[in-house]
Amino acid sequence: MSLKLSKKKELYRIQAKFCKALAHPTRLEIIDHLFEGEKTVSELVRLTGLPQPTVSQHLAFLRQLNIVKTRREGSNVYYSLAYPELKIACNTIREVIIRILKELPSVLEEK
Repeated sequence: MSLKLSKKKELYRIQAKFCKALAHPTRLEIIDHLFEGEKTVSELVRLTGLPQPTVSQHLAFLRQLNIVKTRREGSNVYYSLAYPELKIACNTIREVIIRILKELPSVLEEK
């Protein structure tokens, strides 16, 4: 039984690391744009209005955790979500946040 608990605790650790990767507004914005389909770094720079090095740094971090994948075509590298189910998860979390904000607007304000 302790083996099962051990595996469960490891899963919690990995889940926390995964959630930490998503706990950045820029990464969430990039992921949101990738919900619409694959994009190049240049397209993501244009869509986010952020400098290319910033976008590339966040994409590298997401790629390291296998959240995004790449496809090379000529000189272009296209980024896409490795797991399209992530769209459902992000949308569900967003819906819960909206409900929380409607019920208790001060809950998520920065202090």
